[in-house]
Amino acid sequence: MSTRTPIRHQGNDNLFLALEMSLICTAAGIPLHIHAEGLRGTGKTTVMRWARRMAPNITRIKHCIYQCQPELPHCPNHTEESAHGQVESESVPMPFIEIGHGAKLGTILGSVDLAQLTNAQNPKAALLPGAIPMANRGVVFIDEINRLAETAPEITDVLLSVMGTKPGKIKIEEVGLQPWEIQIVSSVWATSNPDEDPGPLEEIRRQLSDRFDIVVPVQRPSDPLVIQKLLWSKHQAVSIIDDNPGITQGIQQKAVNLSKTAVPQTIIRYMAELYIEKNIESLRAIESLELSSRCLAVIRGKEEVSFEEISTVLPLVLRHRVEPIVLSEILRDLELRKAASVQVRASAGPESGANTPSKLKIPDTPSSSNTLDSANGPDPKMRFDSHDNGSNSPTGSPEAGHGTQSPTPHSQGPGESKAKSGNNAPGNNGHKQISWLQRLLSRCRSTNRSGFGPKHAELQPGDPGGHAPGSPMQSRHLRGKQDGMGQSASGKTSLQQQNPARVPPVSPPDAARHIGHLTWEEILLPSEWKDHMV
Repeated sequence: MSTRTPIRHQGNDNLFLALEMSLICTAAGIPLHIHAEGLRGTGKTTVMRWARRMAPNITRIKHCIYQCQPELPHCPNHTEESAHGQVESESVPMPFIEIGHGAKLGTILGSVDLAQLTNAQNPKAALLPGAIPMANRGVVFIDEINRLAETAPEITDVLLSVMGTKPGKIKIEEVGLQPWEIQIVSSVWATSNPDEDPGPLEEIRRQLSDRFDIVVPVQRPSDPLVIQKLLWSKHQAVSIIDDNPGITQGIQQKAVNLSKTAVPQTIIRYMAELYIEKNIESLRAIESLELSSRCLAVIRGKEEVSFEEISTVLPLVLRHRVEPIVLSEILRDLELRKAASVQVRASAGPESGANTPSKLKIPDTPSSSNTLDSANGPDPKMRFDSHDNGSNSPTGSPEAGHGTQSPTPHSQGPGESKAKSGNNAPGNNGHKQISWLQRLLSRCRSTNRSGFGPKHAELQPGDPGGHAPGSPMQSRHLRGKQDGMGQSASGKTSLQQQNPARVPPVSPPDAARHIGHLTWEEILLPSEWKDHMV
């Protein structure tokens, strides 16, 4: 059999993957409902109608229009026959029923079989199944479901019953006949264009939107070569077997392997925490995440689910259930967990010992040792100082006030370590960490009022203010000395005369005022600068 195959590209790749997953789950007896959203003309309907050709065959009771399984019949015609012994079976293609917008409720559910009712030889009242019962163990396809949800609410109610549970249920009721409830194991495929009237499905019928396990965004092709290939394929018949860029073969075998695929306890715990912490409304989201991740693991030939499968299907499962900002937070956290799982697998190699139990660890954020405890690393709280030091290096420069220091030797005596630290507080080379605002206030106020300011880390002797030789702050102090700013009678600056770190704090000369009454100049600028500002 030959037909024109849709072109698989980056914009619809997830749709091909989702349809393959749905066919595997349907063949395994578990529906997986797919909703494709995208602009008109992006090939959503074409891909879904083509995917029916890749569906496997099913085994049913011979000539049963309800698609009953030989070992588990459920229709009114064969429920009693199974108790009397073996029944004949046959292999038929998986059903694929398309529901149009002009469908009536009787054609969807079922009604009285008029042919049997008007039979002259043996008239009897019987049910004629509708489209959904006849699509049991197959696929129900609905094009432009957002318009159907607005124009045919009674059909939407039927879909809610079919998709609400797995398996779904419908109830056929006709006057003069006994009501009959039938189980339906059918996957629902649907398309919609959210940019056109009446709008996105979640705004029209949110209950129906939540019933879909996966929502796939379909985009336009972005490669000119894809357009060329699409135009060429219009004039030639391409064999599905010879040139199949979409769903692969072996759906039936993958359906058998689906029940054998395990989900580790770590991922089960992650799904449970995700549901609670992110306040996800419906439990269907977690059930869909578990089923689709197992199915994707089968496609990839794995025996158990990993965080790689979770990261692939999670945007499709939660896209219509959470806000975009919440989804982005979940994905960022998931990337950390993926990196942690890779790290655990690497540590479980021969080098670290195969018998060591692996434990999931979330990788740490950039360590404080790279930012605060390293003499060469930048301090996020001292970005003001990095500009003063004139450092253009991305890794920062030594802190002002510590000067240039050589790397710490590997071995140090306890007395030598105490002499360098000066206190027991952890910090940069043993010094107490100081905020940029404390440093600014200390440098500005010490030029006029020596001894005023908070207690700082010890300044390195040998240069004014403890600045590194050749640094911009040292040049600024030297220029101030030449201009006579902050110069005492002995010709030395106040910073050189008294070290603020060694002088006890004293009361300020002005009365205290509420900080809300101060201007930013009074807070940041020294008093001698205020005279020059008008």
